[in-house]
Amino acid sequence: MMRRRHKKSRRGCLECKRRHIKCDETRPNCINCTTAERDCSYPAHSGSDGTSTAGHSPTASEGGPRNLSVSASPPMSSYATSSSNPTTAGLIYGGPGSGEIPQFTLGGLQEVNMGHMELFHHFITDSMMISACYPEISGEVIKTASVQHALREPFLMYQILSVSARHLCFLRPESSAFYQAQAMHLQSRALHLFNSLDVTAVGGYLQRSRGNLVSVYLFSLLVGIQSLSEMLSHRDHDFSAALARFLTYLRLHRGVNRLLDGHRHELAESEISPVLEMIGRPPPWLGGQRGHECDDLRRRILLVPDLRNEALDQILKAIDLLQFVIDGHLQLPQHPTCNLENRSHVLLSWPVLVGETFVELLESARPEALAVLGYYFVAMHYARDSVWMFCGSSGHYLLTLLSGYFGHGHNNKWADWIATPCQLLLEREDAQNLHVVGMEAAAGLFLSAPTSSPVAEHSISQHSTLSPVTHGLGHGHGHGHGHGLLGQQSGTSYWKP
Repeated sequence: MMRRRHKKSRRGCLECKRRHIKCDETRPNCINCTTAERDCSYPAHSGSDGTSTAGHSPTASEGGPRNLSVSASPPMSSYATSSSNPTTAGLIYGGPGSGEIPQFTLGGLQEVNMGHMELFHHFITDSMMISACYPEISGEVIKTASVQHALREPFLMYQILSVSARHLCFLRPESSAFYQAQAMHLQSRALHLFNSLDVTAVGGYLQRSRGNLVSVYLFSLLVGIQSLSEMLSHRDHDFSAALARFLTYLRLHRGVNRLLDGHRHELAESEISPVLEMIGRPPPWLGGQRGHECDDLRRRILLVPDLRNEALDQILKAIDLLQFVIDGHLQLPQHPTCNLENRSHVLLSWPVLVGETFVELLESARPEALAVLGYYFVAMHYARDSVWMFCGSSGHYLLTLLSGYFGHGHNNKWADWIATPCQLLLEREDAQNLHVVGMEAAAGLFLSAPTSSPVAEHSISQHSTLSPVTHGLGHGHGHGHGHGLLGQQSGTSYWKP
């Protein structure tokens, strides 16, 4: 498979260069460093104000989107992309050589171009961008509420335009570089505006009105969708780089979502209550037989001697959630009311539902936690026919990288930990097209390994978190917004890891 050539950010920060990831060049701190809580600094020759050393800024005719200027907002950092050129702009806005993008102003305060109008129109009219991720009417509720709140909240408007551009990367691959540049630029602006709010202060933004809470909730959903899609669009050369990219997404999505802790009851009384009710409703397959795909991983985890209680509990919780997602896929034909979107929203929620200790284990590259990720990659592969961001081979590609990471050098003893996800992927209908170095070997290790041990079986019975009902995955009540997978309830709750 030909790898896409990575286009370097010549004026990126030093930390992004060290991590070999693309920098968005936001000053004084780029998005990558902000979300990963790292020190951000730029080379002295790049200029302190973020402008190009050549003193050049793109115009509309060069394909670069103009700022949606917001009154009293600081200027954006320089926006440079190798994909911005007259030919690309012509492809999008009227054919080759169409020249300047038409633009108009509103009251002399906000400058809007036709590119922004295209993105806004796409967000409103596309039927699958949001609805594919959330079943029933929830997708339409999210879209309608997002538009209404974005008209008064610039950070949400920028995020709407950004996720729309990201979706067009998928729909129009011939112009993906252009739309990707727009998506990055617009999300950078959205995050800059959002971070300027006194969100967590006493009497601050979240406490001023219920509408502000709704805006932040919608912002969290859209940031999660776009950031995950952005992460999955890359084809890194090694697993360490892919893991760093995944963790950047994880911190961003979880960080915005966690701001809403303690405000769920207020959201449940707002116009987005149908979304919370849907999320809290037990999925149709909950009462079915629990699968055994994750049993081998559970046994291995329970035999690790140095896992502390909290780490052990959170790893088992992450595994339970993945088994729940896999069950949704495998039991889909037996449940007429169980559609693809029902399964998808659970998969999309997994990064928020796992515990903080589990995330820290991922950050330290703890092999046991990385093995759990292998099952998440298989779940991604299962969802490739239902959610646009999972389309193609993203889950397969990431599992390939992990398989190579576990299958070489000092890590080779961990290869059999991901034998089951490798086997599950190989059993798919397209297995004959998979040529993954190490996967067949890993699957062979699994087939030759013992499937159980008395010690492990005893440990499972003593430490079991296997029943999703005990954790609120689908509480027996199932009424309204207060219970279920993402519901806020007394006792153990997956909303608050």
